[in-house]
Amino acid sequence: MAKLSKSKQHLDFEDIADMYSFREKSLRLFFSDNNPEYFSSFVGYTPNEVLEELRYQISEVERDACLNLLAAIEALFRLDYAIRCEEKDKAEISRRFRDLFSEYQYRLPLEDSLFEERKNEPLVKSSVISYLKSAFKYRHWLAHGRYWTLKAGKPKYDFYELYTLALEVDKFPFKRMQ
Repeated sequence: MAKLSKSKQHLDFEDIADMYSFREKSLRLFFSDNNPEYFSSFVGYTPNEVLEELRYQISEVERDACLNLLAAIEALFRLDYAIRCEEKDKAEISRRFRDLFSEYQYRLPLEDSLFEERKNEPLVKSSVISYLKSAFKYRHWLAHGRYWTLKAGKPKYDFYELYTLALEVDKFPFKRMQ
């Protein structure tokens, strides 16, 4: 079996939360009159227009952070799958993954297979898996350019609820890289 070339560049949840916080604080400072360039940056803007632009910029930073969180969750699942297949672990889920590997290699479907395989694992709540599937509809919408009207799942997830989801997922019994 060819091993997956692992980049070791995937982000962890705390790094993503820190980046989101730094970017939001930076935007709030830039859009405040504490910014030495505030008046030259917003010449001709009304105070409401400045506030609307701030809200828009923060919403875009939040969407970027949500996409990063969901991508990091995907990385956890895919790395666990690869490690379990490559190490020939004796656990039941590892055996099921190896059976699936013969058909899919490293391209096992995320929602229909990797999420589903976790439902019967200890420490995994089926409600978290259901929520993950819904959140990944949002992830696909974000990742593919937001060109369609999102109908399935919630129309919008905020960063803090997805961060809470990520911390729940992090409790799953994943195999991790050394």
